[in-house]
Amino acid sequence: MFELIYKDSYQVERTLKYEDHESLMLALSGCVTLPDTLYVISLNFKGQKVYQGLVGDLYRFLSNADFLHQN
Repeated sequence: MFELIYKDSYQVERTLKYEDHESLMLALSGCVTLPDTLYVISLNFKGQKVYQGLVGDLYRFLSNADFLHQN
């Protein structure tokens, strides 16, 4: 499970949850889901923080992530 915590345009902290990698990638590939300039406070995978930065860089990070294949 993925938990994405970010600040929206009004600087309000929001949390989105995704069941798996595919659903997260699908959400990020849509052009209207989250603006690229929003700041990701943390992306947690199995309870561990794996990413912090801009939404615009998150898709590329997840495309190259090798932690997904670890048990």
